[in-house]
Amino acid sequence: MTRVRDPIHDYIDLTPLEVRLVDTPAYQRLRWIRQLGPTNLVYPGANHTRHEHCMGTCHVVGRIADSIGLDSHDKQLASVAGLLHDLGHSPFSHLGDEVAGLEDHVIRTTKLVSDTEISDILSEEGIDSKEINEIIQGDHKLGPLVSGDLDGDRLDYLVRDAHYTGVSTGVDAGRLITTMAMVDENLVVHQGGLPAVEALLTARFAMYPTVYFHSFVRGAELMLARAANSAISSNKFTYDDFATFTDHKFLSELDRAGGFPQKTVKDFENRRIVKPAVSITKKQAEDSGLNRSSKEEYENSIAAKLGLDASDIYVDLPPLSVVPGLKVKILKDNDEVVLARNLSRLVSGLYEAQFDHWRGRVYGPSGIEDEVSSEASKVLGL
Repeated sequence: MTRVRDPIHDYIDLTPLEVRLVDTPAYQRLRWIRQLGPTNLVYPGANHTRHEHCMGTCHVVGRIADSIGLDSHDKQLASVAGLLHDLGHSPFSHLGDEVAGLEDHVIRTTKLVSDTEISDILSEEGIDSKEINEIIQGDHKLGPLVSGDLDGDRLDYLVRDAHYTGVSTGVDAGRLITTMAMVDENLVVHQGGLPAVEALLTARFAMYPTVYFHSFVRGAELMLARAANSAISSNKFTYDDFATFTDHKFLSELDRAGGFPQKTVKDFENRRIVKPAVSITKKQAEDSGLNRSSKEEYENSIAAKLGLDASDIYVDLPPLSVVPGLKVKILKDNDEVVLARNLSRLVSGLYEAQFDHWRGRVYGPSGIEDEVSSEASKVLGL
């Protein structure tokens, strides 16, 4: 075993196989990908990386495996899947979600697992890379440990992200893990662990508006994504190039591209981020019939009304998706398995309240927020 010191889990023990996987180029790239993208513009301590998160996920998955009584082979499979599950992330992590035409990071991860030396290393240990990919994608009996509603991935990143942003959570991951069980290929929590589930989901609920979808961070992400799209459409680099960049390499390539991408990266590096001028609730978006597929049309119309270039206006309409984790299941004392929100008024309330926190926004240049607000409200019918 190789022992690694970690600020979240104290020590992480890696097997010889896991050390070999960590030492591959595909994994080492994660050292240079910030876990929370440009969030350090708001929370200066948020400089942790996908590298340490993946090690942490591997560790937590191993603890879950021990708690639910998996044999050594299945524990190894699940732990390796946890270690490799984020290989395909783009620079600045979820920035790739905003780059048009880029394949999902999970698909890129599976390709790296099956088409690089990682597959050969796994094969030498009698492990089929296809099986690891099935776990990562959630299409395997061990999938819930890595890609479920309350898995090793979430248990690591919620605690890790809170630590580095300085947000207090009160999450008791140890209690959760010791109350877990596998029932009909579902990872569930015994009823006695329900208070720990409530604490975790409450913390995660609070992290979305305050960290993950912070308005300033979203503005920075939208700027970088538009610069990436511009550089790609101008053949400065390709989608495949972008997917392999580290954070630093990406910014460097934007600078080399000149024009709008270069201007954007200079603004980003100097924290000159577009300002939110309009905040849109879920009800307003629904009442006005706003459509994510029409964002470019909205941006062009607002910019034209203001006499601005279309690149100066950003309309952000995030997906109206259920916050992961709010579908966690509880094993009742009578062995019945139910959704936590059907057993806990607190979890039920969080499930409904998540949509109250959803916000769409319109961003524009600093100093003209009132003008942008007025014209955007007219164009969007708010």
